[in-house]
Amino acid sequence: MNKLFWKKIGRIFSYARPFWKLFAVLFTLSAILSGIELINPYLIKLLLDDVLIGGDYVMLVLLMFIFVITFFFKSIVGIWFNYKAEQLEENVVLNVKKDLFTHVESLDTGFIEKKQLGDVVRRLDQDVYSIEDMIGIFIDNIVMNSLTGIFILAVCLSLDWKVTLASLGFFPLYLFAQKYFAKRISAQEKKVIRKGADLLSFMQEMVMSVKTIQNFLLEKLELNRYERKTRRLIQTDLKMNLLEGYSGFVIGFITFTPLLIILWYGGYSVIQGALTVGSLMALYTYIGRLFGPISELGSVNISIQQTLVSVDRVFQFMDKTPKVKNTRNAKVLKDVIGNVEFENVTFHYNQEEPVLSNINFKVKAGEKIGIVGGSGEGKSTLANLIPRFYDPLIGSVKLDGNDLRDVDLVSLRQNVGFVSQETILFNASIKQNIKLGNLQASKRDIINASKLANIHSFISSTKHGYNTIIGERGTNLSGGQKQRISLARTILKNPRIIVLDEATSSLDSESEEKIQSALDKFTRGRTTFIIAHRLSTLKDVDKILVLKDHKVAEYGSFKDLINKKGMFYHYYKIQFVNKNENAKSSGIRKIVKKSKSV
Repeated sequence: MNKLFWKKIGRIFSYARPFWKLFAVLFTLSAILSGIELINPYLIKLLLDDVLIGGDYVMLVLLMFIFVITFFFKSIVGIWFNYKAEQLEENVVLNVKKDLFTHVESLDTGFIEKKQLGDVVRRLDQDVYSIEDMIGIFIDNIVMNSLTGIFILAVCLSLDWKVTLASLGFFPLYLFAQKYFAKRISAQEKKVIRKGADLLSFMQEMVMSVKTIQNFLLEKLELNRYERKTRRLIQTDLKMNLLEGYSGFVIGFITFTPLLIILWYGGYSVIQGALTVGSLMALYTYIGRLFGPISELGSVNISIQQTLVSVDRVFQFMDKTPKVKNTRNAKVLKDVIGNVEFENVTFHYNQEEPVLSNINFKVKAGEKIGIVGGSGEGKSTLANLIPRFYDPLIGSVKLDGNDLRDVDLVSLRQNVGFVSQETILFNASIKQNIKLGNLQASKRDIINASKLANIHSFISSTKHGYNTIIGERGTNLSGGQKQRISLARTILKNPRIIVLDEATSSLDSESEEKIQSALDKFTRGRTTFIIAHRLSTLKDVDKILVLKDHKVAEYGSFKDLINKKGMFYHYYKIQFVNKNENAKSSGIRKIVKKSKSV
């Protein structure tokens, strides 16, 4: 076990440091339980050598009474020990879970988006319990077995030191066997976890895509994929089981051999009169129990190696440094005006081709800016830089002259409202979802925000009003209703800067009209960025930014860009001019067709 191993162990037990009193209680209980293990074999020796041979009935009754007392005492101490051990493990795991959950929340969105959902969930929910397993291994296997082994070894040496030392000669074989199997089992455990996480991700994807699967009649295809992935996991798990079986066989054989030697040597000594039958049985029992703890201590390496696979997965997340974080002297924003500037901003993912290249523009406080461009040009990436979900690789984004990297994240995001095409709602009441915008908001504030978002009438028409549970991912609501609840949440937040990332692109005309009406009221006087495919949503903006080849191709007012007849005019012509011409052509064809029929 190298320095890295002990560093991991130290890190695990750093979470147990606040519970040192529990550790002290468990150590005391372990010593008591280990001491109790010495009683019964010695009582058997007395029974065989003194009671049965001597015919002492009174002693027989006394021994039976001691057996009963020992059983009940051991059971009570064992129950208390297990309870305290579980209490310690659960408290430690809770602390780890809190740290891990908080850390995952702090990671930049890019890191999370690259991970499979099943892999992230497994680390948060299943792998984290490997910490509990490691604490259990330490308490049950190492502490308990070490104490038991020491006590039994002392008794065995007093009974027959030659046989005891001869038996211990097999211990190096334990170490060799455990090291051999530990390496192979650990590698196989990693495969099991990897395939398990892959299957979990597939199942989550399938559940979230049921409509698509049914629509394209993909049920059989998905079932086959599920079966293949499950079979691969089963095969990997079976190999793990086989390795563990081989390991158990080898260890069992090494344990069995010294016991056989004891029976042979002890039997010979009894025949020669050098050893009593009671002493032989006691020695056999003690040595058998001695090899139990030794065997457990030997197999601890395998258990630790298996558990460390999951522990490593937890600490991999713990050790991932957020790319977006506060600097040491981050400035807390107060009285935000709303002037935004992009200065020589370049950004790309994973050292690939830039998504944004040398972006330069300024937005005055209270202005509305439309952002237009083809798919993949970096519109959403640009929007994500404003609340600092990402940081530019080159250049800077500034708010009221402050580089966002020098600004306190909390104070920045308090002043930025983000409404995206993908509405995220939680499985709670409508009121609770809206109140996330401001946890201190009153009922009147929530209602006012809902009215401004054109959703109050709908909420009032539901059976439970604002206490209506929306269902997981808002399944009980339409797209427009979800979007307006999301908007009400942002209104309640009352930010100085608003980012609308395709906020109405997936809605029908009626829903879009209601939301657009709400947005017109809400964005008045606030710095607003509007990303849109539908140019109709940009009719009232102050300026329009056009992205082409990941750069700023055009920047100006609606009228200026139309007169320029560049990229924006091209988009405008496609959406409006061609649409109107097609409508006229369609009308002419209908008239012609009607005249022919007459």
